[in-house]
This record gives sequence, structure tokens and C-alpha cells, in this order.
Amino acid sequence: MKRFFFTLTLASIFFIPNASSQRTNKVDQMLFNGQYESAIPILKQMVAKDSTNSKLYFRLGKAYQSLNQYIPAIENYQKAHKLHPNSTATLFNYSNCLYSSGNYPESQNQLLKLQAVDSMHYQGNLLLAKTYANLSNYPKGLDTYETLIARDSLNPYLHKQAANLKGKMHDFIGALASYLKAYELNPKDLSVILNVIQKFSEMAGFEQALDYCNKGLELYPNNHLIQKKKAQCLMGLEWYENALNIYKDLETRKKLNLNGYKQLGICYMQTRQYQKAIDAFFICMADPEMGASFDKDPMLNYFLGVCFSRIKDHKNGILYLQNSLDYIVPPIKSSMHLYLAKAYNATREFEKAVIEYKNHFELDRSNPEVLYEIATTYEEFGDNKKKALKYYSQYIRETKDIGGERYEYAKSRILHIKEKIHFEK
Repeated sequence: MKRFFFTLTLASIFFIPNASSQRTNKVDQMLFNGQYESAIPILKQMVAKDSTNSKLYFRLGKAYQSLNQYIPAIENYQKAHKLHPNSTATLFNYSNCLYSSGNYPESQNQLLKLQAVDSMHYQGNLLLAKTYANLSNYPKGLDTYETLIARDSLNPYLHKQAANLKGKMHDFIGALASYLKAYELNPKDLSVILNVIQKFSEMAGFEQALDYCNKGLELYPNNHLIQKKKAQCLMGLEWYENALNIYKDLETRKKLNLNGYKQLGICYMQTRQYQKAIDAFFICMADPEMGASFDKDPMLNYFLGVCFSRIKDHKNGILYLQNSLDYIVPPIKSSMHLYLAKAYNATREFEKAVIEYKNHFELDRSNPEVLYEIATTYEEFGDNKKKALKYYSQYIRETKDIGGERYEYAKSRILHIKEKIHFEK
């Protein structure tokens, strides 16, 4: 009998751990196969029997994390971390859940703990760099990426992320250099190609940008994003006819958004197809299907005003030029006053024309030709000799076109007006 109990007890000692081990293996197999929902109740039962086992809490946290249930995942990782503070796996997954749930400050705190335990933890430092970026701590984020680049210099992703942060820190040359390195390492990355093009364009390097547009189109023929960038580069080089062909093709393929129609209109305007430009601009003015309205865009109103003026529809020209002034600030405002003045002149509203000429000159005194326009307008609408004399004289003093046709005409008008004033005394 004693031998029977001894044998039973001995069997129990070996059977219980073996059963627990089998259960753990079963759960691990379920987690490996993605059966997270089935694994959770089993893990809960195991935790209830062994509440000091950090590995069980870790597995439970992992199951919840895989189901994107971050709150219970965080709770279980916290328990696992409390039981085993130096577990790098727990610290990383815990930080990752905090990051995914949007708790970037606490994610940063836990990642710094991870860094203290293992300063070379690659994934942890990568997540820390992303966390710094989301907290707008761009210098520390960049430092972290550069530390990773020192270890993994052939990783194009790291150079791309460093470029992004340099851009946010207004280091545009540094950003371009990093994007170019990322491109060198992976020339097929569409986002890098677009960023290289964008950075060159921002620095008015339109020819270099155009070169990368063509390289990109070799890899991604008919990619509308690259084609739009190419059209913008062509506009920057003032090759409007070439840009127009691209925008017309994109319109046919229904790949133009509101801004695209605005660029299409500019190309039509620059190639003197004013009615087509007006039609394109009007699409921008109010298209609820595109989800936006450009009706208060000062430049759009300005372009419309210019186009209407060019087709001799001065009433609409004045309307849109006047609208543009309500939404614009200098220095563009000065040129709008000038076009508005010319439009008023065309409709023989001379007093309004003079006001707009003066408004233009107050904002931009670099164009003395406006003084000549004011003088001739004063003579035309009211025979206002003294004011005409004043502006002709000012024009003679400020113009650099000495001896030119307008210069000689202004001189002759000054003599004529002085004589007339003298004989009227």
C-alpha cells in the first residue's frame, strides 16, 4: 500500500509540470497560428493559477496586441513588466502598444527604459525615433535616426525618415541629400522619387527635378503623380505648351483635382487660349463633387480677371480683379491694382483707373511707367493740367529710359502744359 501511494505521488510530481508544459506549448502553437481569440481564455485560466508568471502575462498581452486591443494588451504588459522589469521583449511590446494607441509621451518613457537596458536594441531605437517625430521633437528624432544609420548605412528607409525630419527642421539641402541617398539605395521607391522632385522644385532646380521625373516615368509609366510633378517643372521652366499637353492628358484620364485644373488654366492662359483658361478656372471656382471651392482664391480671381480683360470682356475683368484684391496681400496685390487700372481705362472709367494706378505705385515704386500712365489718364479724363504736369515731371525724374519714346513724349507734354498754364494766367 505504501508503495502504491509513493508511486502515485511520484507520478503526480512529474505529471503536473508535464501537463503545464503541454498547455504552454499548445498556447504557443495557437499564437503562432494566429488563433489569438482562442488562446486568450486559456491564458487567462493559466494566469489565474500562476499569477506571478511574467511570461504568461506577456503572452496574453501579445494576443491582445495582435487583435489591436491595446488597452488590455497594455494592462498585461504592465503586469509582465512589474514582474520582470528588464525584459527587453516586454518593454518593446509595451512601448509599441502605447505608441499604437497614441500615447506617445508614455511610449517615449518606456522606450528610454528599454534603451537603458539595451542601448543597441534596433527596433526599440527605431520606434523611439518615430515617437520623437510624433512628439515634434525633431532634433532628437534625427539624432536617433543618424545613430541607426551609423549601424545600418545601407538601409534606404532610415535615410528617407532622416530626410523627412530635416525637411521639418527647414534643412532643405540636408533633406535633399538624404532623399538622394535613399534614392541611390532604392531607386524604385515612388515616395522617394516624388520627394526628390519636390525638393529640387522648391529650390527652383526645375531642370534637375525634370530629370528625376523622367527617371521616375521610366519605372512607372503614366503614373499621374509623377506626371503632375513633371508638368509643374515644365511650368517652372516656362515651357507651358509642353505642360499643357500633360495636363490635357491627365484631364482625359480624370486625374485632375482642383489644383490641377488651376494649373491647366494657367497653361491655357500662358498659351493665349483665354476662353479655355476661363473654363478651366471656373471648374475650380465651385465643384462640390471635388469637395472644395477656390472661389476666394486671390490668384484664381486674378487670372480670371486677366483672361476676361484679354478677350475684351472688361466688365468681368474688373469684377474678378476687384475680387482678387479683397483676398490678396502685397506684393501680388500691386500687380492686381495695375491690371485693374488698365481694365478701368479700357472702360473709360478714368477716375477709378487713376486710383488703381496710385494704389499700385504705393505698393511697388519700382515701375515708373505707372507715373506716365497716371499723367496721360489725368489729361484724358479731365484735362487736369497741374496733376498731369506733376506726374509727367515725376516720370522724367525716375525713369531709366532716357531718350525713349515715352520720355520724349513726357518732355513735350510738360512744355505744352507749362505754356498753357502760363497763357491762362
